[in-house]
Amino acid sequence: MFRFLLILFICIGCTKSTDVNDVETFQKKWEKLGITNYEFTLRVICFCTLETVGPHTIVVKNNEIITVNGAPYDSTKHYSVKTIKQLFDFIQESLAKKPASKTLEFDTEYYFPSNIAFDFSTMIADEEMGYRITYFKQLY
Repeated sequence: MFRFLLILFICIGCTKSTDVNDVETFQKKWEKLGITNYEFTLRVICFCTLETVGPHTIVVKNNEIITVNGAPYDSTKHYSVKTIKQLFDFIQESLAKKPASKTLEFDTEYYFPSNIAFDFSTMIADEEMGYRITYFKQLY
């Protein structure tokens, strides 16, 4: 158990360095694909309620969220979910805040951000924020 906790503690401090130019390159590649209808599963990584964290199955048509977990999208109820474009915007806004650490990983086929994590201050607990995308599928 101690070994597991030690490894976990070490890995928490690890980040995958991605600079702003890399993010912009991935965003341009995503936009060039012209995908406007898609479905994916989103997990929100935060110190939040289970309803916020998910996982959420999101259907996007014409770049607008249509359903979340099979229910019509309601921005007051589903405030934590985002489209791919909104996730790119979140990344740019978060990078501008000069986070203490970050993890940014991108899908190699469709170029969307697949794993996003920001720790804005090492001195504050529970302010970390992130998103993880799985089960992406283009809809026609």
